[in-house]
Amino acid sequence: MSRSRRAEALDRSGAFIRKLIEFAALLLGVAATRADAPPAFEQLRWTAPGSELALLSEQPATCLAADDDALVRSGRALFGAPTLLGGQAAKAGLSCASCHINGRGNPHFLLAGVSAAPGTADVTNSFFSAARGNGRFDPVTIPDLAMPGKVARGTDTRALEAFVRNLIVEEFGGQEPTPAMLDALATYVRAVRACPGEPSVGRRLDDQLSAIDDGVAGTRLMIDRGDPQGARLAIAAMRHQLGLIAERYTGPRLAREREGLLAASRALQAIGEDNTARIGPALARWKSDFDTGLAKRLRRAEARSLYDANRLAESLRQFAPSAIMLRRSTHSVRGAAFRGAPGAAPFQ
Repeated sequence: MSRSRRAEALDRSGAFIRKLIEFAALLLGVAATRADAPPAFEQLRWTAPGSELALLSEQPATCLAADDDALVRSGRALFGAPTLLGGQAAKAGLSCASCHINGRGNPHFLLAGVSAAPGTADVTNSFFSAARGNGRFDPVTIPDLAMPGKVARGTDTRALEAFVRNLIVEEFGGQEPTPAMLDALATYVRAVRACPGEPSVGRRLDDQLSAIDDGVAGTRLMIDRGDPQGARLAIAAMRHQLGLIAERYTGPRLAREREGLLAASRALQAIGEDNTARIGPALARWKSDFDTGLAKRLRRAEARSLYDANRLAESLRQFAPSAIMLRRSTHSVRGAAFRGAPGAAPFQ
């Protein structure tokens, strides 16, 4: 082959590879600052087709007993951290809150090979952990944690703590939780209550901002208890919430807000990797800067983001095929970067 033909072939090959990279980037949300990029909602990968708008715009209300208690707030933060479960669940971005929204249920949950119908899951599926894999497909309805369950919730036997531990380690293959983490998680589950009238409430920016406050409270509590593992998990929970916000702030008009979210997530990552003794002061400075700067900008721009129900509905209509393709993917670069998954590079 002549030199010119080889060069031409290399050009064609390079162009093809670039197209593949661009296509993959579109699916994984890397091109999210483009005006025509689809919204990359991680939750859609385990949401029943046709339920996208319902899941992303509404959620079951919950009324917590002692919702200002530090343990309850800490448990709520850890409950929403995908890295708590570990294994395939963490890679997929699944947290306890994915199945139990606000500690309740999720009638829209549908994961191929794990669910039989929306709102069901087979937690003994070997996809999550070989330890509990029973070789059968037997999904059950996802329980509402506000309702009485098969596990006693009294504090005398600590049966709930044992159940939560086995769920994390055996059902999902997660890392052994510390006593402080189990205490917080069990206290949160015990605090979940149904609200009078069973109302649904809209999803708003305040959901994530409140969850970040919970993460700060959880980090401080874990530090006070001498638990660096719990502190790192609480910080990872905060980074995950920043990622959920970033999903809603798409397009070039909100590029500044997205850049701020990325910078805030990277700063939290650095804090979490630091010596435990320095986490407290560093986190306090981070939170002060976040509240006085980025949080205010996010609030001002909320009406232009996909927290707005009309904008969300239009975006889902416009990019429905891309959203479905994203939902079927097995990994999310953006989600992994924000939630602090092991080995994840910061979102570019």
